[in-house]
Amino acid sequence: MKKILIIILLSFFYNGTTNADNSYETKNFEEKNIVVLKFKVPDKKFPNRDYVLAQIHFPKILNTKFPLIIHQHGSTRDGIKFEEWGGRTDEWGKRLVDEGLDRGYAVAIIDAFYDRDLKPGDKLKFPRAVNIALKLGKILSDSEKIDKSKIFYTGFSYGAEQVLNLQGGWYSNQGVFKAVVAAEPGCNVKPAPALSNFSTLIIKGSKSHYYPIACRSYFEVIKKINKVEYALIPEADHYFSLNSKIGKGKAFNGCSDNIILIYPDGTWKHLDGTLTNQKEARKKCMTNEAGGGKAREKLDEAINMALSFFDKH
Repeated sequence: MKKILIIILLSFFYNGTTNADNSYETKNFEEKNIVVLKFKVPDKKFPNRDYVLAQIHFPKILNTKFPLIIHQHGSTRDGIKFEEWGGRTDEWGKRLVDEGLDRGYAVAIIDAFYDRDLKPGDKLKFPRAVNIALKLGKILSDSEKIDKSKIFYTGFSYGAEQVLNLQGGWYSNQGVFKAVVAAEPGCNVKPAPALSNFSTLIIKGSKSHYYPIACRSYFEVIKKINKVEYALIPEADHYFSLNSKIGKGKAFNGCSDNIILIYPDGTWKHLDGTLTNQKEARKKCMTNEAGGGKAREKLDEAINMALSFFDKH
């Protein structure tokens, strides 16, 4: 059985470690059922730093196709370290791997900050990681071990913002993801929704410093045209912890009471109809607030919500 599993992992990327045009490279860790992938997704904010990382974990099941969950970390990568090239994910990604594998999912965790010298406070410099997830989904959908009709996408905080970017007209017909979960997004500035072909779940903590009113407002906008659900976990903060306090830091949460929608023609408009622009939004929406505790007593509950949402799709 061990020999068969090794063959499956090695064949996942056509038995090679580097493809012909050097657009991706893999490292296989057969004993742990893990493949680490380095692949190119150019971002104009990072010239000549095209490579990003993903670590793919497989269940210990043979002769089957796996549904796949792709996860995008938040601004703090405080979870597991990758087996190769120094990548990291966040605590949501760490727990998602454990719980997702137990439920029969393959789980791919992305490091969008790899080789880009980014710190948690560099929020305006972060890459457009939704493009990374889409590229990864397309690469993995070519594998005979992935059920390409059941590829899902999660993200926490910054990662959740990337998940919600799929609502925009640029991505609404993306054809990769069957369903997506945004865990604790800020929702202060988001694309005006276009008709989409996937289902969305937004999970919020009622005590988050990314105030729930913003995502509730965005949910109401989305549901007019797309399939979307909204879940609020009582007493939980941004990290799904209890009894925390808001402290000092950086957060894009200053427009929670009157969120901004970006339209396909480039217009930026508050929910009340007031026109604005990117420069004004950065001034108005960025604050010096930060989340509190990281005991994460409710994190497993939130992850279970996400997995149950994927289970029904």
